[in-house]
Amino acid sequence: MKAIENVFQGTGGQIDLLNTLYGGSSQTTMNVEREDERLIITLSAPGVKANSFNVLVEGSKLVLYTLLVGTSEHQEDGISQRLAVPMFLRVLDIPSFVDADHIEAIHEQGRVMVMLPFKDEEQMHRRIDIKNLF
Repeated sequence: MKAIENVFQGTGGQIDLLNTLYGGSSQTTMNVEREDERLIITLSAPGVKANSFNVLVEGSKLVLYTLLVGTSEHQEDGISQRLAVPMFLRVLDIPSFVDADHIEAIHEQGRVMVMLPFKDEEQMHRRIDIKNLF
């Protein structure tokens, strides 16, 4: 494939995808609520499929993002390629009072809810024994 054809094909796919992005879906909104035993982060983007949402725990960070994946794909050297445009990205620090090992996410009625449970009182406070080196 000639370089100029590749540029036009990629640009055309990107314009089509951005047209869909700005004409066929709305902006992702994020809401944070506190309950007795957890924090709930709710992500909502009407017109965006559930599998477009992504929730990652990276060390002490919570990464929330959505990708709009193009419907057109092309083959290059036997490799199938699709265009994906990020619609939403938030990187949040996981608070020390949240049990990062038990963070969960569910999709419900067009929304993604990320549950961040609080640590037990015992996990938050512990006594450190002082060792005698001599």
